[in-house]
Amino acid sequence: MAVVLQIGAGGVGGVVAHKMAQNREVFSRIILASRTLSKCRAIADSIRAKGLGEIEIDVVDADNVESLVALIEKYRPKLVVNVALPYQDLSIMEACLRTKTHYLDTANYEHPDSAHFEYKEQWAYDTRYKEAGIYALLGSGFDPGVTNVFCAYAQKHYFDEIHSIDILDCNAGDHGYAFATNFNPEINLREVSSKARYWVARSACSDFLGSATDASLRSMSNTPHSLTSHNPKNSSTILERGAQDSGSQVDSKSSLVSQADTAINSDLQQDTIYRKFEREEKHFKLESNTQDLQVVDYAGGQWRDIPPLALMKEWDYPEVGVKNSYLLYHEELESLVRNIKGLKRIRFFMTFGESYLTHMKCLENVGLLRVDSVEHKGQKIVPIEVLKTLLPDPASLAPRTKGKTNIGCYMRGIKDGKERTIYIYNVCEHEKCYAEVNAQGVSYTTGVPAMIGAKLICEGKWGTNCVKVANGANNSDMPKGGEYQGIDNALELQNGNNKNCAEVASSDRNSKIVDEKSELRSCECGDKTQASIAQMSDKLSDLSLQAEFQGSGVWNMEQNNPDPFMQELNKQGLPYVVLEIESNGEAKVLEDGRESEKILQPKRRWNGK
Repeated sequence: MAVVLQIGAGGVGGVVAHKMAQNREVFSRIILASRTLSKCRAIADSIRAKGLGEIEIDVVDADNVESLVALIEKYRPKLVVNVALPYQDLSIMEACLRTKTHYLDTANYEHPDSAHFEYKEQWAYDTRYKEAGIYALLGSGFDPGVTNVFCAYAQKHYFDEIHSIDILDCNAGDHGYAFATNFNPEINLREVSSKARYWVARSACSDFLGSATDASLRSMSNTPHSLTSHNPKNSSTILERGAQDSGSQVDSKSSLVSQADTAINSDLQQDTIYRKFEREEKHFKLESNTQDLQVVDYAGGQWRDIPPLALMKEWDYPEVGVKNSYLLYHEELESLVRNIKGLKRIRFFMTFGESYLTHMKCLENVGLLRVDSVEHKGQKIVPIEVLKTLLPDPASLAPRTKGKTNIGCYMRGIKDGKERTIYIYNVCEHEKCYAEVNAQGVSYTTGVPAMIGAKLICEGKWGTNCVKVANGANNSDMPKGGEYQGIDNALELQNGNNKNCAEVASSDRNSKIVDEKSELRSCECGDKTQASIAQMSDKLSDLSLQAEFQGSGVWNMEQNNPDPFMQELNKQGLPYVVLEIESNGEAKVLEDGRESEKILQPKRRWNGK
């Protein structure tokens, strides 16, 4: 039984609050706070109307650390669940640090003045959270979140090494409007209009560029699951640059995608929809959205940037059908690169229809996607914020939206010396989500994992005193305070002994603590003088302190044991399916969490039909 404080009362916040209210055996007291009290009241009324009891509501300015600290001290929760805006992650993390309260969010920190988001500023809190003995769980939504756990689960149970990961996000819902976004328009449009980025291991990149026609390399790119496999050398839709300096990005005036990037992504084709109305010149610059296209060294490989929505592929999503899927950058890539063993390439795709892309290009062309401020009638305004005001509130789309989502991870790697392909995904129905929690599927798929993460923390299955999955990453590029992120070394930091903390295995420390506790509890002989009893008491107290601080720090989803989270997905409304794609193209069901509705047959031919 735990007291939980939730900050944020948007579409996702409504789902989180409803789902926590459905699990009262864990969440004994729920406080919902937001800048707008009326939104909190509407959620509380809905929860009451559904027979799920009462929740408390309050007001807070999530940009103001002092206001947040006062709210946390007022209720003294075990955990703060942050489903506010990603701009507010750092202020809420700081308030949790000052009050020594566990923390959870669903999206990484985003800079308010540029379309740029990354984990590093949150990872920089790792040492301070370890010293305070508190736990932060980053990205407990669906993507990031469930997709990270899918990868960790596959790594634990289905692979010895995972070589390639494609994260595939499809929303096939229809809300009936010409144009709207399914979550915060400002966040959604900034994300989609920013430059795309994928990661490739340095050795794999060299192989691609050196021998792009080699069958062993093409096997990581050719996709038996799609309707077509596009060869950039034979396609007039691919814009290639000359052979000189093929490892670098191209001049956008001569070509959109470099020869190197087309070789590394030989299964992709260039978009012809979004750029139908493209012009070389604009009456303004979008530098703050797209930034400069770069090749950046990271974690033993390279981030490779390409223009927004430049590359895509057709993908056959189970129970949804074939959709155009566009290469984007998404935040879970930043942590998965560090934590998945043997990774050679990782990419993220999201589906967009022609109508959405055409509207978005029009908005870009007139300047409404700009995130910088402009002067209007003597006042400073940010165009994309104006657009957010004009567009429908995503929460209002819930009763209108029909159809399904399909989000999953398509992974290729090695098991017992043999190549293997595993596809783990979830299918969610918008109408069912609305019937349950008054939300559409996009909010539901983000809100349910946030509740699951909170539930596991409150139950003691994730968090402090829980063994983590060691990443073995080189943290030399981490910011100050994040040098030991992914290393369970809170005890060493507490004792001021940082010298060899990276070499201490968390499992060894856990075993030592358990063994010492058992030894003390089983000791029934010896001199039971007052001094010896006091000595034993001090040692037990010290071991309890170790247990309290063990596992603290700032952690990403895949750095925790995936099994309890996967079990909860099946219980809480997001059941998953595990397919193995065999060499002959057949898809074999290995796991199906939808026990009552076996939609897939035991085997089907994976040929895009």
